[in-house]
Amino acid sequence: MKKFIVLFIAITTFIACKDSVKGENGVVYKNPAEYNDYIVTRQTSLISKILEFSKVAQTDLEKADSLLTVYEKQTTVLINEIKGMPAYKGDSSLKVAAIKAFTFYKRVFSDDYKKLIEIRKEGGDQTEEGVAEMNRIVENLSKEEGELDKVFQGAQRDFASKHKMRLEENEIQKKIDKMNDE
Repeated sequence: MKKFIVLFIAITTFIACKDSVKGENGVVYKNPAEYNDYIVTRQTSLISKILEFSKVAQTDLEKADSLLTVYEKQTTVLINEIKGMPAYKGDSSLKVAAIKAFTFYKRVFSDDYKKLIEIRKEGGDQTEEGVAEMNRIVENLSKEEGELDKVFQGAQRDFASKHKMRLEENEIQKKIDKMNDE
């Protein structure tokens, strides 16, 4: 009888977990929506940091600069969390796209935004050369971000289609789109 109970528990556990996947990060993803949401939650966190930085940088360059150091470290943690995810049923395209996008943002925090702040601190936003340099940096960032965003959104659509999920528009994405239109 004991063998039957142990076997029954083992079979029940196997059946209950057949769609679940567990990553190196210790998180179990019971379904594709949980997998997607794990990534999107972290992406939303990153986007919130960018929006906060933009707001602070308008009025306090020192505080904005210190935020970048914190955000760079936090982004490293987010990247490692995503790297710890397994492929979902053999599909790692969403994970890979997220890692590339998050790595871009880490670089933006550690390098590009710091350059913009430095130019402004030195009064470069008051000179033709400084403004041109700032515009060049922003233009390059926008282009690179747009390309990464297309790849990420494509990977997310493909993932949703493959796993029969319905995607909903993220409220924070609406804020970003509105900011980009201005």
